[in-house]
Amino acid sequence: MNTHQTVPVGGSPFPYTLKVSPRAKSARLKMTPHGGLVVVVPPGFDKKRVVSLLLQHEEWIKKVTAKYDAHRPIAPPHSENGLPATIVFPDFAESWSVAYMHNGIGEVKMVEQQGKSLLVSGDVANTALTCKLLCSWLKHRAQLRLLPALEKLAAAHNFSYDSSGIRLQHSRWGSCSSRRSITLNSKLLFLPDHLVRYIMVHELCHTVHMNHSRAFWSLVHEHDPLYRSNNLEMKCAWKYVPQWVSVQP
Repeated sequence: MNTHQTVPVGGSPFPYTLKVSPRAKSARLKMTPHGGLVVVVPPGFDKKRVVSLLLQHEEWIKKVTAKYDAHRPIAPPHSENGLPATIVFPDFAESWSVAYMHNGIGEVKMVEQQGKSLLVSGDVANTALTCKLLCSWLKHRAQLRLLPALEKLAAAHNFSYDSSGIRLQHSRWGSCSSRRSITLNSKLLFLPDHLVRYIMVHELCHTVHMNHSRAFWSLVHEHDPLYRSNNLEMKCAWKYVPQWVSVQP
């Protein structure tokens, strides 16, 4: 259950999302780049206490908000309802224009047209439904682009893995299971090439070391000498991902 509220704190409103979680044992705050401030509370929590909770952590909220704002890039062009007018994948020099045509209720369809353009039609005023369709298309593009790139990189560096796949995840850019199955986040399509490569190298090294031991990082360094700076840059990699993608569940 999610409840969206805006409350005044210290004379200035702090927008936040209130999330009731059965797994929460106490109230806590978390901040996400695009989703903003989230207050997670257990069932039965007195919601009147949220204001005092925010006041108590006011300095932290301001500090983290300022940190995200400092890294926030200029928003790409979008349509009147906040949906993307263009979708760009820099690592693959691929840019798509997106046009919207409202002509229905309760259903959204998409057609790929010549010249790297998308036509989205139907109930496009329903942004949640439209974003869901765009994210499904994004996953398809990631399968076509990221998985062959992973296979090529693995072959070039003498790595092997059993299977690979694409998911749209909030925080994990990639993963490797004990069965040597690599999963990549479709959001990688929006990142610059050196970061995409770093994530792929990271997961390929996990096919050898299923941990973050010294041996693992030594192997990562062997295949990506700039891994330290790349790893540090990944902490702000969210800035490359458009908001319409990041807010998806």
